[in-house]
Amino acid sequence: MAHGGHCGGHHYHHHYRSRGEPQIPLPIAILLIVIWIALLVWIDYEQSDIDGKTPLEGSYQTYPNYLLDETGYLSDHWLIIDGLKYLHQKTNVQVVVMVESGTWSDRKVVDKYYELFDDEAHVLIVITSSWYESHDYYAIGDLANNVIDDRAANYLIDTRINNSKNGEKWQKELKDFADELLSTSN
Repeated sequence: MAHGGHCGGHHYHHHYRSRGEPQIPLPIAILLIVIWIALLVWIDYEQSDIDGKTPLEGSYQTYPNYLLDETGYLSDHWLIIDGLKYLHQKTNVQVVVMVESGTWSDRKVVDKYYELFDDEAHVLIVITSSWYESHDYYAIGDLANNVIDDRAANYLIDTRINNSKNGEKWQKELKDFADELLSTSN
């Protein structure tokens, strides 16, 4: 296509832009779209395989305490216990929450699991209350893993509970989590 030009002298270019909407350079727009798509894929990955579970079949030991928190770290214990019982009733997997201080590890939680439970139909969550310990730990029995696997446990602890000490939030999140696990569509 032909274009104008000139020889010698000064050359002035004039660019006119509408002052209406800001223009985003194409590479930045593409980068933002890629980041947005990656975020959507990551969210879908995090929530995939959470739903569509069926309750564990069979009869298993029920541990007498759903919540072990002698420190009072969590508020409104009765609300948390209500949420844990609802989760147990819906999934046939008993989740027991312990609040402990001190240093914990994956191995220590597994050892504690076998100290508390005689079967593989439980999940033990250890909430650390020490200022120097920033991790929460869990152990999942082999049978319980069919309903609440690592991804579901991480989703419950990191996304739903998210370091809350509030018993009302725990109750709501545990009940919603149970319903989400057993739902047939996400």
